[in-house]
Amino acid sequence: MTDNLIRASEERAKSAQDRSTFGMTIVEAGHKLAGYVGRVLGTVPEDAAGLVIGDPLCFVRSAIASQYDNLLTKLLAERGVREPEPVTPALAIPLLRAAYDESRPELQDLWGRLLAAAMDPSRAGNVRQSFIDAIRQLDPLDARLLVWMSSYSGPDIVNLADRACKELNASHDEIQISFVNLAKVGCVSHDAQRRQQPGLVPFGRKLLSACYD
Repeated sequence: MTDNLIRASEERAKSAQDRSTFGMTIVEAGHKLAGYVGRVLGTVPEDAAGLVIGDPLCFVRSAIASQYDNLLTKLLAERGVREPEPVTPALAIPLLRAAYDESRPELQDLWGRLLAAAMDPSRAGNVRQSFIDAIRQLDPLDARLLVWMSSYSGPDIVNLADRACKELNASHDEIQISFVNLAKVGCVSHDAQRRQQPGLVPFGRKLLSACYD
C-alpha cells in the first residue's frame, strides 16, 4: 500500500509539472503569435496579445505566423520597403485571421503578398477588404490558375483550358472547376455554355496587381 501511495504521489506531481509546462508553452506560443500580429499592426506585442491569447489553435497559428514573418521580411525587402506602414485593424485583423488559418503554400504566397502590399506605404491603398473574401474561398489550384492567367489571357490563346491543363498538370475537369470558382469570386469571366474563353476581369487584375506589382 505504501508503494502505491508513493507512486500515486509521484504521478500527481509529474502531472502537475506537465500541466505547468504546458501552460507556460501556451503562454509562450501566445506571446510569439502576438508579436507577429504586432508587427503588422505596428504596435507592441502586449497590445496585440488580446487578439490571440486564449486561442486554442495558438500553437498551429504561431508556426504558420512564423512562416509568414519570414515571407514578409523577404517580400518587403524585394519591394524596397524600409519602413513598413502599420495596417489599420479593420483590414489587418480579418487579413491576419484568414492568413494564419492557411498552411497550403500556394495560398500562403497570396496571403503573404497581400500582407506585404498592405504594409507598403506606396501600395497600401490598393488592398481591398473584398480581396480577403475572395482569396479565402480559393483552393490551391484556383490560386495557381489565377496567377497563370495573368500571362495567358490574351486573344492569341486558342484554347486556354487545354493549355492550362498541360502547364499546370491538372485534368480538364479540375481546370473547369477552378474557372467556375474564380468566376464565382469575381476574378474571371467564364461561360462554358457559350464556349467563351475565360478571361481576367478588373477585380481579378486588381487583386493580382496588389499582390505582384
